[in-house]
Amino acid sequence: MKKRLSEIGLASSIAFTYMRAKLKQTIIATAGVTFGITVFIFMVSFIQGTNEYTQDIVFEQSPHLRLYNEVQLNKKNGLDRAYPGMVNVIHHQKPKDILLNLKDANHVLDELKNDSRVLAASGSLSAQVFYRLGSCSLNGKVNGINFESENILFNLSNKIVDGGFEELSTKPNSMLMGVGLAQKLNVKTGDQLRITTERGDSFIITVVGLFKTGLTDIDKQQSYASLKTVQRFLKVPSSYLTEIKVKLHDKELAPKISQEFQRKYACYGSDWKKDNSSLLEGDVLRKMIVYGVAGTILLVAGFGIFNILTMMIYEKMEDIAILKATGFSDTDVRWVFLTQAFVIGTVGAIMGLFFGFLLSYAVSKVPFHSDVMITLDHLPVSFKTIYYITGFTFGILTTSLSGYLPSRKAAMMDPIAILRG
Repeated sequence: MKKRLSEIGLASSIAFTYMRAKLKQTIIATAGVTFGITVFIFMVSFIQGTNEYTQDIVFEQSPHLRLYNEVQLNKKNGLDRAYPGMVNVIHHQKPKDILLNLKDANHVLDELKNDSRVLAASGSLSAQVFYRLGSCSLNGKVNGINFESENILFNLSNKIVDGGFEELSTKPNSMLMGVGLAQKLNVKTGDQLRITTERGDSFIITVVGLFKTGLTDIDKQQSYASLKTVQRFLKVPSSYLTEIKVKLHDKELAPKISQEFQRKYACYGSDWKKDNSSLLEGDVLRKMIVYGVAGTILLVAGFGIFNILTMMIYEKMEDIAILKATGFSDTDVRWVFLTQAFVIGTVGAIMGLFFGFLLSYAVSKVPFHSDVMITLDHLPVSFKTIYYITGFTFGILTTSLSGYLPSRKAAMMDPIAILRG
């Protein structure tokens, strides 16, 4: 063992001597690896930081799971009852004429709030309406909510940019309106306008506040009102709820728990993964692009190391022959050139991590203001440790593989043939 360590030490010493002799080429190869790792760290940190910020905005407005009812078709039609046992085909069957409210919704809410897995639950009721002000008429949706419960789920109070929510529960026909919708209607806090429901009923409502979520579709179409107000618009009883939104302590359990609740309460359901499937799939594609680009840069740096070591072998052919003639084994010769690749990769990777962190940190301090992303005051950057571990590992692997083929070629050389010329 001691002898083997001594041989490795000698081979490493020769490797460092070769590197000092070709210092310029060594520095260029190291700089290539450093640049590749720096770009990798910066791209991954910046793009993932942006993705995470976007997801946080979307997921903050999304419950972990939802319970609701859907329009259904009759499982058995009149022909099936009239002619049982026969194949009856009906085209354009009309859906069942049923109410879409959840059965015993208040009882379900009480049970959910007592479930140890549930962080918060809130019932809601939505109504499609037309907002009318003078000649302006816009289609939109009013969500009837219990503001205190909904605020626990979605942190609504921090999204109010003007007015407040206090009057929702005390002032009849009052609502919070999205800033995009308010701009289209040219209204502000305290203004009144008329809304018309799908049934044609009209109501005068008062805007008591404006909110901004950062999601354009919501801010341009949606308003919040109390449950009682929307129930009054739709002329339904106080127990009428069409949706229950739930947030869990562990959102990864949402798909499983959603199935359990659907069976238990005989309703339909969805979870945050289904509701945001396109966003999650897009995130996977963006990661693939980032890792692909950064990997290509590192491969280019690896080819540079390969070329440098190959040229060094041709220049040091006589030295290699002398080393083998004096007792160096093929493994020792291979280790000389592998050491050079490993040192270049290690130093380049460490420097790349350092400069990548500095660049990412500098970008994270750049001020950024957006009318859409109201909570964003600087560019989003992620500093997760896994990116640095991945970058370092990939850099070492790339340079080691780039040094393997030249080292293998050097080890296979015949010293007698080289010395004969």
